[in-house]
Amino acid sequence: MESFYDWMCRHAHAMGWELDEEAKKTFRVWAAIAATNGLDEAQTAQIARGLGVTSDEVTAAYQPEMRAAAMSELLEQPDLAALDGDLDRIAGEEPPR
Repeated sequence: MESFYDWMCRHAHAMGWELDEEAKKTFRVWAAIAATNGLDEAQTAQIARGLGVTSDEVTAAYQPEMRAAAMSELLEQPDLAALDGDLDRIAGEEPPR
């Protein structure tokens, strides 16, 4: 899976941007916001305009990373990790423990 940061960099290069350190820092901030809180409509539209893509493409690019981060955070909770295991067993029709 390509990270949202890498995705933004790839699209910026495709638009002909030369990414200096300041631009890379800005992309890292956007990527961190997207992974933790998601992006609101205005943020998504701003990134889409700058990278020459649609808002839907921006959302599709960051959501897998955001979901993975959320799942990782949830599974750090012992009770939720156990529940996840129980749900996996139920979905797989395995007998309860």
